[in-house]
Amino acid sequence: MLLIKYVNPQYYENLRRFKYSGQNLSILYNWILGDIAQWLVDQLPRTVAPNLITLTGFCNLLTGFALIFILNPMFDQDLPQWASLYLAWTIFVYQTLDNADGKQARRTKQSTALGMLMDHGSDCTATWIAGLLYINAFKITFTPFNILTAIGVSFLSFYFGVYCQQYTGVFQLGVINGVDEGLPILQLFFLITAIMSSQFWLNEIQLTNTLSIQYNTIILVITISASIGTIIQFCYPVFKKMNWNVIKILTSLQIPITLMVTFISLIYLSPTQVLLKWFHIYVITIGLQWSKIINLWQLAIITKETFSQFSISWALILGSIMLNLISQFITSDGLCFFDEVKLIFVLLAFSFLSYLHCVISIVHQLCDVLDIYAFSIKNPQ
Repeated sequence: MLLIKYVNPQYYENLRRFKYSGQNLSILYNWILGDIAQWLVDQLPRTVAPNLITLTGFCNLLTGFALIFILNPMFDQDLPQWASLYLAWTIFVYQTLDNADGKQARRTKQSTALGMLMDHGSDCTATWIAGLLYINAFKITFTPFNILTAIGVSFLSFYFGVYCQQYTGVFQLGVINGVDEGLPILQLFFLITAIMSSQFWLNEIQLTNTLSIQYNTIILVITISASIGTIIQFCYPVFKKMNWNVIKILTSLQIPITLMVTFISLIYLSPTQVLLKWFHIYVITIGLQWSKIINLWQLAIITKETFSQFSISWALILGSIMLNLISQFITSDGLCFFDEVKLIFVLLAFSFLSYLHCVISIVHQLCDVLDIYAFSIKNPQ
């Protein structure tokens, strides 16, 4: 395999000198979750590499995601109650190991730039995976508003964390945040689903004689409110630093703007309303490229290189979708030139290979530059 060198040699020293700067003010983390992770780390041998902990937690989450596709490949059926219980468990394990890897890194003096990349890279991917699990388990209907909400929650919350990190130098989680408080709440909802079934979330609360609201709509409102709070927390110091210059702000947000434009176009321009049935495949396809961009962005923060928001693979994926949508206006039957379903599966294959190639290339190069192994400790201390 021909690997790409994503870091120029003149920035190698920045890789070696990198020290992660982060702050977690979460009440739940500092009082409970951090102690659980610390207890786990105390049971582990010092020979266990922190990156191995990261990978184990992420792969565990993937088993829950794979289970969804085996049981409900079209995302249109109820999940068995035991599957919801398993999903709650996989999210708990993922969160615990995600908290433990950094503690093991400090304990074994193995904190490296690669460790931060793997940790945040898995977190970025886990956010949109959790979004799909959320939609599947709680019977969220595919209305335009719900689709855009799912996209916003799944993609933007973590993005703005990195956005804030780029401009302030610190990755900071607030007193109440979507990771430390959000994931346990999601686990609780999955436990309720395991006990009551997915149909439970379709029950309604009668607000007035003529107005009622479903339980899953209440969850959606809570999720939206929490996400908006998280995004404001991340954006405020950045926008303030930019002196609230609208042009600068919009220029710095090219990636999420193109993301939202693409999904809005799919919602309102698709002649076959393709997202109603294939929403999850579109999210995976675009999500893999989203994760790739975030990984490259994190790498640029580490090496202090200039980060270009333009990505050939990102432009190819989103450009292909948009051009195909536009083609309906010049075809005789009013349908897109390429079948929308076949196109997205072709793009999915490309997106997966592109993402995998990027990750392998980065890991290979950083291990070489830092003189470390990715999943074992080369020089135990």
